[in-house]
Amino acid sequence: MRLQRGALARDVLRGRVAVVTGASRGLGFAMARALGLHGATVVLASRSADGVAAAVGRLQAEGIAASGRRCDTGEPGDVEALRDEALNRGTLDIWINNAGVSGVFGPTASTPVADFTHVVRTNILGTFHGARVALPVFLAQGHGDLVNLYGQGDRGPVALQNAYASSKRWVRQFTETLRLETKDTGVRVHGMNPGLVRTDLLGRVTSQPGYQHRLGEIGGASCRERV
Repeated sequence: MRLQRGALARDVLRGRVAVVTGASRGLGFAMARALGLHGATVVLASRSADGVAAAVGRLQAEGIAASGRRCDTGEPGDVEALRDEALNRGTLDIWINNAGVSGVFGPTASTPVADFTHVVRTNILGTFHGARVALPVFLAQGHGDLVNLYGQGDRGPVALQNAYASSKRWVRQFTETLRLETKDTGVRVHGMNPGLVRTDLLGRVTSQPGYQHRLGEIGGASCRERV
C-alpha cells in the first residue's frame, strides 16, 4: 500500500476501494483524503451522520470518489453494513480501523464503569468488528490490506490512562496475531502508531476531578473536568 510520488501518484490506487472508520475529521479524514488523492474510492465512517456528510462533501469537492455512512463500530450490524457499502462500489481492498476514544484521564480505581466500557467497546470491539468483516473478503479474493491503529500504551503501561493504553496494547497483540494467521495468503495486516497527533481526540480529554493539571504530561492536551 505504499504511496508513490510523481505524475502517476494519483493513479496508484485507481480501482481500489478503501474504508476508513472514524474518518469525519482528524487523522481519519487525512488518511481518507490521502487515499483518495492517490486514486482510491474511499468510504468514510463515523458515529455522526452529519460529520460523515460534511467530510464526504469536502472530498468530492477535490474530485475524490467518496461516499460514507454513519457507523458505530461497537455495533456489529453497523460494521457489516459499512462493508456492504464498500462492496457496492465494486470491491474492498483496504480497511483502516481508525475509530477510537481516549477515555477519562485519572486513576483506574475511580474510573467510571461506563467510561471504561466505552473505550473497550470502541477501541477493542470496534477493531475486532472491522477485522471480522474485512478479512473474509480479503481471504476469498487473495489480497487486501487491513490497517489497525496503535497509540500510546501499545508497548507498555501508562499511568492514569489505563483504559486507552491497555486497549492499544490489545490492538497490537491482536494485529500481530492476525499477521500470523494470514501469513502466505496474500492478505497484509498492518499496525500503525502515528505518534502524537493534535486532533480532537487529544484536544478534548476528560479528566477525573483533581487530575486535570496532569494532562500536560501527555503532550499539551486541553481538559474538561468530569464533575
